[in-house]
Amino acid sequence: MPASATDTRERILDAAQRIVMRRGFASASVDAIQEEAEISRGTFFYHFPSKDDLARELLLRYAEEDREMTEDFMRKAERLTRDPLQQLLVFVGLHEELFEEMEDYQAGCLFASYSYEAGLFDDETHEVINDSVDSFKELVGSKIAEAMDTHPPRVPVEPYAVAEMAYGIMQGAFIVSRVRDDRSVMLEHLRQFRTYLELLFGVEEVGSSQPQNAS
Repeated sequence: MPASATDTRERILDAAQRIVMRRGFASASVDAIQEEAEISRGTFFYHFPSKDDLARELLLRYAEEDREMTEDFMRKAERLTRDPLQQLLVFVGLHEELFEEMEDYQAGCLFASYSYEAGLFDDETHEVINDSVDSFKELVGSKIAEAMDTHPPRVPVEPYAVAEMAYGIMQGAFIVSRVRDDRSVMLEHLRQFRTYLELLFGVEEVGSSQPQNAS
């Protein structure tokens, strides 16, 4: 595909994502996307034969970007410390930094937007969301299991359930922040989760390189 066509396709996807984040997928009409992307109707249908095709491609792009970001954050955490518990805390801290730097139009979760209107999408689109959640759960759950081997938690927990809970907290923070119209909610939810991890593993001092377990 020529570079100009690729750029146009990305512009359409960017425009659609902004609309979906603000108002939901039902409001992302072809006319609204045309206006936002500053393209003709013919150009839209050249790149996306139907709105369903657009929905699937938009979600696939978002899922890939989300996966790459999650893996990149974990790699950064692993470079900064060899301790799996500290890697977890750094991983959460990197998400805090991300939330702080987000523009208002980015402060949302496309998966959450889709889930509100689940009946509008086919099974293939839903499977993209499930696969993305499973990918996060596997990556973070395995790291929590590593941390449990090195720093036995104070109470019994299932590592992959905690990982899925982390995903829910991160995505749910977007929803509550929108309801409250308060961006600080996202940061506060992440900080509370980080405190939960510190209490779970008996970290005596935030940022300590040698977490202490309860006796």
